[in-house]
Amino acid sequence: MKWTILMVIIVGLTSWDCTRKEENKQPSDSIKIVSLTSSFNTLMAYDTTVITVHAIGDNLHYGWEANHGNINGSGSAVKYSACISCIGHNTITCRVFNDTGEVSDTIMIRVTPFHTGKK
Repeated sequence: MKWTILMVIIVGLTSWDCTRKEENKQPSDSIKIVSLTSSFNTLMAYDTTVITVHAIGDNLHYGWEANHGNINGSGSAVKYSACISCIGHNTITCRVFNDTGEVSDTIMIRVTPFHTGKK
């Protein structure tokens, strides 16, 4: 019985927290992503690339997500890296937001196997 009550409380708190996060801002006409670029669109596993967003608007903040790989840093430019398990086409999403709303864009990075150069 104690575990059931504890699980109900945990699920309730988790749902409440997720609900609060779902109060995402609406698309904004006051923010515009001008470009989302990468220094390299194809990487070998374990290499890195810098991804940069150029956006227009006031008091901008940035959020980054990748379906595979790692994003290091914050702000309008981040470093993306992917390991051997990320081979293929990976999607990186940049969300630009402020008090009035948000916009987002994605870029695809192709990750290829790492080659040692040995024959």
